[in-house]
Amino acid sequence: MSESSVNAALVDRAAFRETIGHFATGVAVITTVAGGRRFGMTASAVASLSLDPPMLIVCINRRAPTCAAVRQRGTFAVNILTEDQGTLAERFARPRKDKFAGIDVEEGATGAPLLVSALARIECRVAEQVTGGSHTVFLGEVVAADTAQGSPLTYFRGRFGRLDLAEDDAVAAELRRRVLRGDYGEGESLDVDVLTAELHTEPWHVFHALTHLVADDLVTRDPERGYVLAPVDLPTIEDTLQGRRAIEIGAAELAIGRATMAELAELRRLMEETEPFFDGGRLADVNGYATANAAFHERLVGLAGSAALLHAYRRLGLSGILARSLQPASGGGELLADHRELVEAYDRADLPLARHVIDRHTEHARAAHRRAFRLSAAARNGGGE
Repeated sequence: MSESSVNAALVDRAAFRETIGHFATGVAVITTVAGGRRFGMTASAVASLSLDPPMLIVCINRRAPTCAAVRQRGTFAVNILTEDQGTLAERFARPRKDKFAGIDVEEGATGAPLLVSALARIECRVAEQVTGGSHTVFLGEVVAADTAQGSPLTYFRGRFGRLDLAEDDAVAAELRRRVLRGDYGEGESLDVDVLTAELHTEPWHVFHALTHLVADDLVTRDPERGYVLAPVDLPTIEDTLQGRRAIEIGAAELAIGRATMAELAELRRLMEETEPFFDGGRLADVNGYATANAAFHERLVGLAGSAALLHAYRRLGLSGILARSLQPASGGGELLADHRELVEAYDRADLPLARHVIDRHTEHARAAHRRAFRLSAAARNGGGE
């Protein structure tokens, strides 16, 4: 195609604006400091570039004062806004003498002002910058990042709005339930189109669900086969149980003697909610127990008040892994006894006892899963233990 043909094929700005407006994006406020002055502006042209090393792309209009400040300083922060911060997005999108007036901010590692109420904050050092039309494209190496709970603000067809996550959550919960129930075989490829039809939803909700299952180690991403149900073997389970043991001992050291009466009462309630899934000391409802057991152990770790420990525990993906291993006939009554004694240790502020029970509980859990694997092998071979 000739140069004249290419030029003739370019759409006008109005048509492009209308078309690209149909692409929904997140909304962030880019901030920095230069010459003793704080700068900030709203931007939606922000994207992840690399995980190794962690890098972002940020595009800023070259006429914006923030662009010149980022070039001068060499660092910037991306403050990702929550769904109820449309007013904040509007404020930083317009010229204003002091955009930060009346807003809670704190100084980040790079010196950039960080919005305290943001959904997430990412600080970057400029690695490269290039010009693209009316904008400067900054490639930033991530030097610090943190997140909070909430949902993101979105930008679609020239408007700020909220992202409806209800369908995402519903599909993720249903697909997780089917995986834990054993609807799919180990190593089976999970086809997005098939799941979309089965779940009567849209493909993007299925992608969201599968992404969460990957994070929980229930599904893996194979370059050739796509999403595949992850295998669960005994060494993986035993390693995961040891990881839980280490986290819970650390949490106990931080929480015992400091937990409030209300917190201890909640812990006891969650412990009692694990009991109805047993019948005569035998596990009767694997999926129900896995859910209740996860809530109890997560609360146990949460009492430490350490976001790092809680994040580490959640990353184990324990409930999903264990639910696919346990068998109704694999016993488990001793696990309930451990739960009760552990709550008693917390009530009495007895750290040595809590450590002992956590160690014993780990061994009891390992024994239950070893028995479950023997039962599974025997069933496959058509015989008893």
